[in-house]
Amino acid sequence: MRRIIAVIDTDIRFALKLSDFLSKEDRIPFKAVAYSSFHMYKSETSLMDVVAFITDIDNVDECIDTGLPVILLSDDAMVESKYSNLTKLFCSIFKFCGVHTIVDELLGFFSRNDSFGLTTVHNNTKVYGVYSPINRCGRSSLSVAIHSYFCSANTSSLLISFDEYDSVFSVLRKENSKDLSDIFYEYKTGDLDFAKLGECISRVEDLNIILPARYNEDLFYLSDNELTKFMNDILSANLFETIVLDFGSIGRRSMQMLDMCEQIFCPVIGEKDGVERKKVADFKALLGRNGYSEVIHKLCEIKSPGESISDDIFNFNRLKRHEFFSQISSLVDGA
Repeated sequence: MRRIIAVIDTDIRFALKLSDFLSKEDRIPFKAVAYSSFHMYKSETSLMDVVAFITDIDNVDECIDTGLPVILLSDDAMVESKYSNLTKLFCSIFKFCGVHTIVDELLGFFSRNDSFGLTTVHNNTKVYGVYSPINRCGRSSLSVAIHSYFCSANTSSLLISFDEYDSVFSVLRKENSKDLSDIFYEYKTGDLDFAKLGECISRVEDLNIILPARYNEDLFYLSDNELTKFMNDILSANLFETIVLDFGSIGRRSMQMLDMCEQIFCPVIGEKDGVERKKVADFKALLGRNGYSEVIHKLCEIKSPGESISDDIFNFNRLKRHEFFSQISSLVDGA
């Protein structure tokens, strides 16, 4: 049976637009279906399992009577106070705020409730890694470009950066931005769920990005075994079809996570016999000595572009014009 969020509003155009946006929002693992009234919902929902209602004031009483979680789209604070003490499964959101604000409020509401009975929505999540032992080789830009490629192909994708610095992600960080530090803390305390994970995702265009940890030492907040378990738990949730990992400097530390990857794209600079390429050879030797020789076959070297793509990295229309992006597309298609 299909599991949905029912969006009920007498203004059916509003309901249709909101439900369409929510259905495309990767952070919410349910589809949304629009109805103009609770009566219409009752007559059409026999084959659907509703997990929550988003409704206007005209239909809120009927929705509350179902005992399911209800989010009221309200433009009146007095209305909210009338219902807010009735049940913990109720919250009110200002109807005319931005849709991204509505999503953030929904995720916060979901995280406070354990009654949604979440199940997975994607199967066999695939992991693609980006790592190089060479410094300043364009690794983070490459990870964004690969993530952009998956998103452009209508593949649900998440980029997680384990970098020590914001680098290209600095333009996305706001004063109240959440990042990998927050996720590690929630995970360590046992409070991480899909909603809290969603709250920590920064969005630009169609990209879903978990920003690097605020402080370098936070990368060691989880032990190596905990870090591996963290990634396995993220994968078992199956919220995304693909996950792109910008390994930062932890590639040497967490070879088990490298082994999870379908393919590991390794940006390189310098001549074949140069010092930079020797670092790659040394890393491959390290993998062999530590029993991860299979990972060597997953490494796919890619020459960093002579031109900088960092200025265009978060603008897909400009990014796809770069020859480097065509190279990335060919590599990913052949992975």
